[in-house]
Amino acid sequence: MLLQARLRTLFVAFASAFVFLPNRVHAESPAPPIAASTSPPALRELVQLARERAPEVVLGRSALTASRSSYANARLAPLGNPLLEVKVQGATKDVVKDVNIESALWLPVEISGQKSRRGREADDFVELHQAMLEQARAAAAGRAVRAYGALVVGASRFRVLTELATTAQSEARYFAERMAIGDATEKDAALAAVDAARHQMALSETKSELLRVVGDLFELTGRNLSAEGVSEALPPGFSGALRAPPAVERSPLFRVLAAQAKYYGAARDRLESEGWSPLSVGLLAGRGDVGETRFGAGLAYAFPTFRANQGERARADAERVRALDELSLRRELFARRAVLLTSELSELGRAFEIVTHAALPAAERALAAASETYRVGKGDLLSVLVSRRDFSSLSLRRLEILDKSWQLLGDLVEITGELP
Repeated sequence: MLLQARLRTLFVAFASAFVFLPNRVHAESPAPPIAASTSPPALRELVQLARERAPEVVLGRSALTASRSSYANARLAPLGNPLLEVKVQGATKDVVKDVNIESALWLPVEISGQKSRRGREADDFVELHQAMLEQARAAAAGRAVRAYGALVVGASRFRVLTELATTAQSEARYFAERMAIGDATEKDAALAAVDAARHQMALSETKSELLRVVGDLFELTGRNLSAEGVSEALPPGFSGALRAPPAVERSPLFRVLAAQAKYYGAARDRLESEGWSPLSVGLLAGRGDVGETRFGAGLAYAFPTFRANQGERARADAERVRALDELSLRRELFARRAVLLTSELSELGRAFEIVTHAALPAAERALAAASETYRVGKGDLLSVLVSRRDFSSLSLRRLEILDKSWQLLGDLVEITGELP
C-alpha cells in the first residue's frame, strides 16, 4: 500500500509538471510573436491612413469615379436621332401611270429643358457618391479606432497575463517538487497546476486576439504593426474629458441622406421634363404624278396625353420623401446616441479610476497577506489561490473597461466622422 501511494504521488507530480511545461514558452516570452514591424504610429495617423486605404474607401472612390460617367449623358445636345422616311407610290390605271415619291427627314428637338435637368441630375448623382465616400471614410475611421484600442488593450492584457502566468507557473513547479518528496498534498499541487493552466489558456486566447487585430489594422491601413512596445493608452474623451457631446449635424450619414433626397428630386424633375415629347422638325421632298419636283417642311409633336413617365416620377418622389424621413429620424437618434456615448465614456472613466486606484491596490495587499500567512504555516493554499484569482480578475476587468471605452469611441467616431 505504501508503494502504491508513493507511485500515485510521483504520477501526480509528473502530470502537474507535464501540464505546465509545454506552456513555459508562452509564460516567459515578453510579447506575442507577431510579425515584426516598427512601433505603432499615433492614433490620428492610423485613422488618416484608414480614411485613405481602407477597402470600403477604395471601393467608394471607384464608385465616385464611375458616377462621373453620368456627365456623358448630360453633355448630349438637345437633339434626337434624325428619322428619314421615304414613300413610293405608283398607278397602273387610267391616265396616270407614273411613280409618286415622297421623302421626309425628321429631326427631334427637345424644347422642355431636358438637357439642363439631365445636367442637374448628373451633378446630384456625383454629389451623392461623394457623400457616400465620406461615409465610408467615417466607417473606416471608426473601425481603425476600435482596432487600435483592441491592440492597446490586447498588448496590456498579454503583459498582465504573462506576469500572472509566470507566478502561477513558479508555484505549480514548487508544489509539484514538494509533492514528489512528500512535503505537499496532492490537492495543493493539483490546485496550483489548474491555476497555471488557466492563465496559460487565457494567454493563448489573447495572442490569438492580437493576431486578428493586427490583421484588421493591416487591412485598414496597410501597416503591418506589432504589439511589441505598445504602451497602455486611454481613449480621447475618457474620464469625462468630453465636457459636451460632439456635434452630429455634420455626420456623414446626414450628408448621404440629404444628397439622396436632392438626387431623387432632380431625377423626378428630369423625368417630368422628358414626359413632354421633343418637337420634330421635318424637311420634305419628292416627285409628283407628272414628274414635277416638290419641296416642303413640316412639324410633328406627340402630345403626352396618356403616358408621361407617371410611374417613374412617383417612384422618384417616394424615394425622396423616404430619404427626408430617414434624415429627420436619424438626426434625433444620433443626437441622443452621441449624448449617451459621451455619458458612457465618462462613467467608464470613473470605473477605471476606481479599479486602478482602489480595487487593485487592495487586492494586491490581500494577495501579499495571504501568501505571507501561508508561508509561515498559518493558512492554506486555497486562500492564496483565491486572492490571486481576485487580483487577476480585477486586473483583467480593468482592461475590459478600457476595451469597452475604445469600442464606444469607435462608435462615436463613426457617427460624427471625426476623432475628438
